[in-house]
Amino acid sequence: MKEKDKIELIIESYDVNGYGVAHVNGLIVFVKGALVGEKVLAIVENVHKKYVFAKAIKISNPSKDRIEPECPFYTRCGGCDNMHMNYECEKKIKENKVKNTLYKFKDYKFNNLISNDVTTSYRNKVLMPYARDKEDNLLYGFYRKGTHNIVPINKCLVSPNIVNDIISFIGKYLSIFHVSIYNEDTNKGIFREVMVRNSSLGEIMVVLIVTKKYDFSNLINYLKDEFPAIKSIYLNINDKNTNVILTDEYELLYGKEYIIEDVLGLKFEVNFRSFLQVNHDMMEILYKKAFELADLKKSDNVIDAYCGIGTITLNLAKRCNKVYGIEIVEQAIENANYNKKLNNIDNVEFILGKCEEEIQKLVNKEKIDVIFFDPPRKGCAKEFLDTVIKMKIPKIIYISCNIATCQRDIEILTNNGYKLEEVTPVDMFARTEHVETICSLSLGTLHK
Repeated sequence: MKEKDKIELIIESYDVNGYGVAHVNGLIVFVKGALVGEKVLAIVENVHKKYVFAKAIKISNPSKDRIEPECPFYTRCGGCDNMHMNYECEKKIKENKVKNTLYKFKDYKFNNLISNDVTTSYRNKVLMPYARDKEDNLLYGFYRKGTHNIVPINKCLVSPNIVNDIISFIGKYLSIFHVSIYNEDTNKGIFREVMVRNSSLGEIMVVLIVTKKYDFSNLINYLKDEFPAIKSIYLNINDKNTNVILTDEYELLYGKEYIIEDVLGLKFEVNFRSFLQVNHDMMEILYKKAFELADLKKSDNVIDAYCGIGTITLNLAKRCNKVYGIEIVEQAIENANYNKKLNNIDNVEFILGKCEEEIQKLVNKEKIDVIFFDPPRKGCAKEFLDTVIKMKIPKIIYISCNIATCQRDIEILTNNGYKLEEVTPVDMFARTEHVETICSLSLGTLHK
């Protein structure tokens, strides 16, 4: 079997990412866009020693779970993964993804996936690159998965309408005023991308990403007149031929440095570099569930590792005695301390430094009852986990955006005296393959 071969298959099951799984000539075939029970004609895209990746090009007997994608760009765009299946099917795949990845662990409580009632218009941050086609027409959209080829999109269904309108408006301006567009191949041109952040309170931030300073005063005037919800406009200068999008070279062109977001009744200043979950409503649901699993007491002292701007930390404050937020990014700690003042909270301390070093200092100073982790996709550093184990912190709440690295970390913890108690998947990113997971662990008898 080789690339571009066409093969007929019967789909038997799903893999952890929702690809259909079939077998042929002793090989496992993962088929994008295929559903269980379907007979498909697929084209081979990648061949490995024991498995093959293919893409469905013809469906003979469509599954009852198959639907017509709402988005006309779905089959070409790399943003969403599951628009060809109904949401009930998607939920089951995500639930099984978490359950099957954690198959090694026994005797824990597994809760059903907390689903997303709103599967469109939920993103509060969108990055949109601009380019020119061979005929020099301006286009904008998302990259085709695995490439840097832009699929032109005039409306993204998981982005709010006003964000789509702002992106379109900027595109028209760039085209009418003949602003040069950055070309990755030649490393020439000025305008690269737009980032739009929007809060649940209706405030919007726009970031114009360019290769050098440029006079956008007319565009700014047009934007603020057309979209009064825009409270902040930045220029970010990035002249490097790299995948890194935002740099430290920026200028506030209009309005405030931050927009305001509300999370469970607390106010947070969010700048263009702040980490914030992209689905506001599901973020609040996830936090509530995490706090419930923590079963906090008013006398508890808690650490929030990888605390970012303090959305979890400050919401923990009203539920316990003292909270310590630890973060290695200086700007995030500055932002978190401002948010602490903004909400008049006095039982939180934010600490700049490496989590593994600062945890040790804290535990040696006073009793810590619970620690929250919400690490990046790569999971926790081994040194960090070693410190948590060494410090014998009684309870862990692990919030993960990557169940594979979460499983790896939990295995380290359970091999060193912790027990996995409860797991809850949360669908933060409807119509994509991604799923968040909340895990609670407690220190077993080994370390007591």
